[in-house]
Amino acid sequence: MRNTALGIVVCLLTTCLYSQHNTYFIGHSGFGWDLMVGEMVNDLAEDAGITTYDYNYQQIGGSCISIQWERHNDPDVAGSDSHIELATGEYDVVVIAEQIPISEVINSSPWGCDLTSYDALDRFYDLAVGANPGAQVYLMGFWNEFDRSDQNAHQAWSDLNEELRPLWMHVIDSVNSTNNGPDIRLVPVAPVMQALKDSINLGVVPDIDDWLELFDPNDMVEATIHPTEVGYYLVALVHFAVIFRQSPVGLTNETFHGDGWQFDPPSQALALKMQEITWAVLQEDPGFQQEVISSLPKKSSDLGIGVKDNSLEIEVRGGDYDKYVIYNLNGKVFDTGKISHHTKINAIPKGIFIVKVSGATGTVIKKVLVRK
Repeated sequence: MRNTALGIVVCLLTTCLYSQHNTYFIGHSGFGWDLMVGEMVNDLAEDAGITTYDYNYQQIGGSCISIQWERHNDPDVAGSDSHIELATGEYDVVVIAEQIPISEVINSSPWGCDLTSYDALDRFYDLAVGANPGAQVYLMGFWNEFDRSDQNAHQAWSDLNEELRPLWMHVIDSVNSTNNGPDIRLVPVAPVMQALKDSINLGVVPDIDDWLELFDPNDMVEATIHPTEVGYYLVALVHFAVIFRQSPVGLTNETFHGDGWQFDPPSQALALKMQEITWAVLQEDPGFQQEVISSLPKKSSDLGIGVKDNSLEIEVRGGDYDKYVIYNLNGKVFDTGKISHHTKINAIPKGIFIVKVSGATGTVIKKVLVRK
């Protein structure tokens, strides 16, 4: 949370014309202590020449969204009271983190998560969008814990992250289906960290030899989850790219706490590689692609995308479209190819898929359900 006094002055002089990216974070240590990620995004934005960012937050360590909702005014809450802040309508972006693993709290839990993930997220959505109809709400898809003593930890961790991603998407889709405002989007932190891990294992990342160096050595061995400050820098890169919808490649490797001292920085070479991986992964992530395209002119009348007799059919009615990519909900490419006036794609299994059709006219993305 920065520029509080300045923000009051600007508010008085401009009759409270709030910034386009005034961001409110709600969550736990996935954002780092003292909302480290919010501070890092601030410095990345400044380096990019962006002057529309400020942030505030509510933070309760190790908590689910349900606890965030119900304990918003507890004296031990760090930051501010989310109910009071969001009700002002001054926040354009709201980023919410669920407890890890989501599978243990999605349908409530016996240890204090009385609301389901769906209900708690929906309540925050109603509060934020009710006060500011243009507010964009995000759910941060964080990675899971792992046992770093396990010789197969890298694979087991990746498998678990991919296995649970559909739960994050199900929560988002379910809440979106009951609301008429802007759709909630995912901040896909986990797949970016996985890609960095894979690149380190391939030996193509400078200045780091072991992916475990990204995690706090003081974490419990059997429940490692918290990154180092360098790891949180990657989390900040993902948030920067998602919030501002632009590449972080080439931005500073140096970020600072609000009190002026520096976070432990990655080397310039490592930072650049992290930036490149972040942007490359997001360019292929269907959730991120959908949010970017949602801001472009609609081309739905040019295309027909649907399922008939368990086959996907793409009909080009107008415009210039020549290729398609089909993703599953884990963000993995299921199929890709060229299209003509009428294209039929068989042998698609039961499930939910994201279809991206592109060409000279632009890009259209649609979610489809295949029943068998």
